[in-house]
Amino acid sequence: MATKRGRRKSAVRARKSPEIAKLREEIAALRRTVRALMARVEWEVDRQGTPFSWFQAAANLEETVRLRTEQYESLNLRLKRELESRREIELALKQAKQHADLANQGKTRFLAAASHDLRQPLNSASLFLESIDEDAMPEADRVLLRRSQLALASLGNLLGTLLDVARLDSGGIEPQLLDFPVAALLDRIGPEFQSVARAAGIELRFMPCRAMVRTDMHLLETVLRNFISNAIRYTPRGRVLVGCRRRPGGLMIGVYDTGIGIEAEHLEAIFDAYYQVPGNERRSATGIGLGLSIVSRIARLLAIDRIVVSRPGRGSLFGVVVPYGTADADDPGALVCHTPPRQSALLRPLSVVVIDDNLDALQGMTGILEKWGCRTFGAAAATEAAVQLITADIDPDLVISDYHLADGVKGVEAIAEIQREFDRSVPAVIVTSDPSPALRERLQQSGYTVLAKPINLAKLRAILGRLAAD
Repeated sequence: MATKRGRRKSAVRARKSPEIAKLREEIAALRRTVRALMARVEWEVDRQGTPFSWFQAAANLEETVRLRTEQYESLNLRLKRELESRREIELALKQAKQHADLANQGKTRFLAAASHDLRQPLNSASLFLESIDEDAMPEADRVLLRRSQLALASLGNLLGTLLDVARLDSGGIEPQLLDFPVAALLDRIGPEFQSVARAAGIELRFMPCRAMVRTDMHLLETVLRNFISNAIRYTPRGRVLVGCRRRPGGLMIGVYDTGIGIEAEHLEAIFDAYYQVPGNERRSATGIGLGLSIVSRIARLLAIDRIVVSRPGRGSLFGVVVPYGTADADDPGALVCHTPPRQSALLRPLSVVVIDDNLDALQGMTGILEKWGCRTFGAAAATEAAVQLITADIDPDLVISDYHLADGVKGVEAIAEIQREFDRSVPAVIVTSDPSPALRERLQQSGYTVLAKPINLAKLRAILGRLAAD
């Protein structure tokens, strides 16, 4: 039975080939010819009725059958060879696809691991630079410091791009659609890019919007990050504006800049991987030509439209149209430019525990917090931090822990140990370079604030400000 099923499957595959179909038609024609000859012989025998005529008819039939049989066997042989060749081709294609999939998986794992490991020293360097007291430096040194911060921000963007490529190539991204106010996303990424824009000498403004949208927040954030970083990178002077416009098909979230612009013939090609617009003004800009290709792939994944309008020497608009969400507040339509206020001093000093087994990251974080007026207790493990707190007779206001600690210990375990020691729920922040949205969501549902590496210092400062005000 299995053999019959196998022959049926082979026959089904064979019918797909025009050559095999032609062979089958020829075989069918031969069979019809044989049947016609048999019928003619029978008719001749019946008509003549003599032994000699019977013998002559039989001889003619035998010769005809021999010729037709040879043709039939030849066609069968050709059909067998065609089927065998087709099976070999299908097997070769299957093996080639398996090898390509394995190679792609290996590349994806390498990119993810490399991006993950490189974020740690990048985070430490960013913390060290931020902890430097700019007020005590001459202006020339402050310029160099801002350029160093800008270079690190560019490096962080490149690593983020590699990580996004790895996630998209792995095929493991499933959009998580939810309704949320677009202001929540803009407020989250705004402070981070404000510092990058200041270092680049660019004015960056965000226009507030009270609209609700429905899409994947993390993927939309990746799109906007690429748009804003490109706008800052290719605007030698002037300003960048992030704003929203209502359209019948959804909310258009756009990034406007007064940069160098793009010629019309390049506006579609820039969304191809590794494509870079030629030009002297672009040679000094860092980038590998992957950011907009990632935007294009995410737009297809989310089924949203992307927009690009540009005029050489005048600037560009890059945007996406996102479906509206529910519980949308009335928008007066007037878009007022808003620039986040400069950070003020904390209302009261805070006692902060920092747990990190990486010495550079630990020193960098404690240096930042002390610069902001906090009393810090840094340690590689929770037990060591608890001893420092008990010795100083201090109850902590906040615990900041890296997610991956030495000996396989997780940051949530270290935080739980501190909370048990002081018999209360101490506010806690988890710092991680793990890009998994599922991990971030799980930690947030457990009550932790999650900061990705390299740490968004504006967001950390906002957390401290809220605690100090409480």
